[in-house]
Amino acid sequence: MESLTTPARPAVTPPPVLVLGASSLVGPFLVARLSQGGRSGTCTSRRLSTDRGSLPAGFEWRRLDVTDPADWRVEPGTAVLSLLPLWLLPPLLPHLSAAGQIVALGSTSVLVKSDSADPLERDLARRLADAESSIAAFCGASGLRWTILRPTLIHDCRRDANVTAIARFIRRIGFFPVGSPASGLRQPIHADDVAAAMVAALENDLATGRSINLPGGETMTYREMVRRVFVALDRPARIVPLPVPLLAAGTGLARRVTGVDYSPALFARMNQDLAFDDSDAVKCLGYGACPLRPRFTPP
Repeated sequence: MESLTTPARPAVTPPPVLVLGASSLVGPFLVARLSQGGRSGTCTSRRLSTDRGSLPAGFEWRRLDVTDPADWRVEPGTAVLSLLPLWLLPPLLPHLSAAGQIVALGSTSVLVKSDSADPLERDLARRLADAESSIAAFCGASGLRWTILRPTLIHDCRRDANVTAIARFIRRIGFFPVGSPASGLRQPIHADDVAAAMVAALENDLATGRSINLPGGETMTYREMVRRVFVALDRPARIVPLPVPLLAAGTGLARRVTGVDYSPALFARMNQDLAFDDSDAVKCLGYGACPLRPRFTPP
């Protein structure tokens, strides 16, 4: 008797991806995860320098100045993943109207810096909030699927302005000053966990039309975060608590040592809780970030 078999369904090729700002902190991790998932597409950067790194098969670099895109348009159906500063995305949206989906990286700064003592930080929070509203409005009117992910302190142990900047200071000075008692809560998140969340948002109805916070895998005080960096560097934890006003007056030294243009408000925030609920990320993205266990490359 002849057996009956169900014909195999043809494999569905996922739409191409466009990674805006691929040379940013999260970029290499995101492209690697996309490639591992069988995706291909284009990575854009404002400058294509020789040190931009190689790309996996199926990806190519393209120079794109998002402030002057000329007549450029995205290929229809493309899944757009934006690592740009969020306020740069709304002016680009008319060029992305044919996309199938947009997943953009925002920041929890939109929630914590709106009442900062530093006017530049208040302006940052305003720009983030305005960008979120503009993206939601444009995509809603265009029928375009969108998701905004808001990570906390991103680190990659190579070039971030958070955990790695602390390590840079410790290596050069031998101790680390904190605004006493440095008890504010933090949730540092690795760039690869951010990349994983962005990939999880693709073709994901649960994540569509939402802004989702992405906290790190554990919550700790600012002082404990610094202590973990000392441990990773295999150095005794020389943490020096100092009055916040004194530290705020020394931002110039921190800038010279780390290369990061710190706001004086940073030191007051060392005693402010900046912790967020991950329940939406877990429910919508199956999210599960790693704990902070930094591993630094030799200087």
